Amino acid sequence: MLPVAGLSVWFFVKIGALILLGLYLIFALVMVRQVKLMTDTLQLGSEGFVRGLAFLHLIFAILVLLSAIIIL
Repeated sequence: MLPVAGLSVWFFVKIGALILLGLYLIFALVMVRQVKLMTDTLQLGSEGFVRGLAFLHLIFAILVLLSAIIIL
């Protein structure tokens, strides 16, 4: 690719990917908060399972962002 002002186009693609993964992490944090509010409001019997899934999703988002930072 042709450099733009001394920077490769791939540099901007990498920065864009990291920004999007950061937004995904924020989404995962909001999702954990929403699940907490939902399970506090509704008592259905599967609160622990749903909270566990939300927490696993948050851990996955963190690991994906960290691995992208290391790889990129």
